[in-house]
Amino acid sequence: MQFEAGFQEIYHGVLMVDSNGYIVGCNKAAKELLGINGHVVGEMAKEVLPDSAMYEVLETGIPVINNKVDIGGRVILSNHKPILEGNKITGVVTSFQDITDLDAVAQELEVTKELNKELEAVFNSSYDEIFVTDGAGFTLRVNKASERFYGMKAEELIGKHVSKLEDLGLFSPSITPQVLRTKKRTTLIQSTKSGKKIIVTANPVFDEKGKIIRVVTNSRDITELSNLRQRLEDTEKLIDNYRTEIVKLRKERVYTSEIISKSAIMQKILILAAKVAAVDSTVLIEGESGVGKGVVALNIHQLSKRSEYPFITINCGAIPENLMESELFGYEGGSFTGAKKEGKKGLFEIASSGTIFLDEISELPLNLQVKLLQVIQDKRLRRVGGNDYIDVNARILAATNRNMSRLVKERKFREDLYYRLNVVPLNVPPLRHRKEDIPVLVEHFLEAFLEKYEIHKKIAPETLELLINYNWPGNVRELENLVERVVVTVDALVVLPMHLPDYILHADGSSAKVFILDICPLKIATDELERQLLNKALIKFQNTYKMADALEVNQSTIVRKMHRHGIFKDSIQLPINELDIN
Repeated sequence: MQFEAGFQEIYHGVLMVDSNGYIVGCNKAAKELLGINGHVVGEMAKEVLPDSAMYEVLETGIPVINNKVDIGGRVILSNHKPILEGNKITGVVTSFQDITDLDAVAQELEVTKELNKELEAVFNSSYDEIFVTDGAGFTLRVNKASERFYGMKAEELIGKHVSKLEDLGLFSPSITPQVLRTKKRTTLIQSTKSGKKIIVTANPVFDEKGKIIRVVTNSRDITELSNLRQRLEDTEKLIDNYRTEIVKLRKERVYTSEIISKSAIMQKILILAAKVAAVDSTVLIEGESGVGKGVVALNIHQLSKRSEYPFITINCGAIPENLMESELFGYEGGSFTGAKKEGKKGLFEIASSGTIFLDEISELPLNLQVKLLQVIQDKRLRRVGGNDYIDVNARILAATNRNMSRLVKERKFREDLYYRLNVVPLNVPPLRHRKEDIPVLVEHFLEAFLEKYEIHKKIAPETLELLINYNWPGNVRELENLVERVVVTVDALVVLPMHLPDYILHADGSSAKVFILDICPLKIATDELERQLLNKALIKFQNTYKMADALEVNQSTIVRKMHRHGIFKDSIQLPINELDIN
């Protein structure tokens, strides 16, 4: 009885079977775990546990330990051991333990361990330094980047107070005391013992009572950026007369490379540009000033595999000849008066892996044409004053508004360099040869300037017709400037022909040109032409008799047709006190 009572009170479940598989013992804990109700002693174990390792143990006599099974959604750990009398298996005793909660904790612990590994990997793989202190300023953790920043191993920093590290000259000023004092995120520039300049941002971490328990600092090396800034300042002092142009060229940012066009001729150019973007061939872009050669060049760059790398533009006609060589190819320290002692990279090096755009290439001096040819052929260069070759990997795009073939014949441009640059020629047509583009360009520029100046305005159809018929010697650039001009100077909500400059209103032959934007029924086209003629004549003469003389019809015909087309004094907003229209 005492044994039975003790057996029943065992915390873990215990079940025993004889050699035939009949249950000879089962305590309360086993019944609860196995979901057994009533008396089971004397019953076959397979009726209670159809699938169990105990039957394998009965056959082999080999214990099965730490066997996990799922019973009723609970994780049960079972151990099966044979009962032996000599070498004979007389039964099996099985113990059961509910480890559901322990298993969940173990899984959570494993997930936590994996997460810690990931966080540790992220922490130490960060190129920026991460520096963690406690609420008193003692160093708790630093990542591997700190060795590059301070020249000390990470473990040498652990446990040291930031003020001690500052006293040792590792960095100055220390940011942690400022964060502990202000309890706010702080950013500053530090200098390190190794001569680096680093930008440092420190964030306080608070406990539930508002007390700072950690300060987490992130540092980034800006030494090279600082050096470049200093070099730029020195360059500005050296060439003060040319500073504005050089800074503009170096820091030029084209906000969009989208080419606005509907004309078939430009579509062919764009298709060819897309094709050459896929390869690294040099491209010579020809065309008049203002046609958009720079935008085409940028478009090629952005469609190419080099698009994530720099796009460097230099205007070969805007930089003095004595500075052009060092700008393009760089110089070694001390190579000439005023040179930086550490030297300077040229634009070809800065454009590494990207694209360099040589605008107005025809203005490049002959002595530099030789050096450029060598760079194209050898894909390497020597800086001014240097002896060593530097490999360069920049795609070259060039542009000109001059007749390069004629310059070659006149020996003003090297023939061998011309053929090296002219592997793929792209000739951007002037705006007067692609008038289909003028309406969409006007719309594009109008939207851009209306948004920029936050005003509302539209361009009258008659005004657009004048713009279409104008020859635009300054091409797209001139059109863009004209649209900006009328946006900022015209007070009326509708830009009328009267608001245009005289040189557009009275351009030779402009009023006699007809431009068809699209196919339409002849009757509609005829009516539209008639309406435009009447509008133009009214703007010019402001008198129906003079209009009739110019158009060689009767004055009554003029009045009748104006009424039919709805052309009244209110629609043109002109002083028409001389008009004899009722």
